[in-house]
Amino acid sequence: MGRRLAYMLVALIGFSIGVILYIIGVFLIPFLIEILPQLEITFTEYRYVLGALASGFIGSIIAVIIAYIWASRSEF
Repeated sequence: MGRRLAYMLVALIGFSIGVILYIIGVFLIPFLIEILPQLEITFTEYRYVLGALASGFIGSIIAVIIAYIWASRSEF
């Protein structure tokens, strides 16, 4: 693969990412603006849902840190 073809491939990937981000911005952001007040009501009414989400997020961070430490200490 030549340098010109590699640049064209990178440009095509960048263009595709830009189009996808534009579509997400046009369609998803108004949807999120509409649904966020409903999520706020859900989180204030059912505090255990917010607690479960926070615990899951913290657990995923801890799992990634443990996997990173394990991978960096293992020998190939």
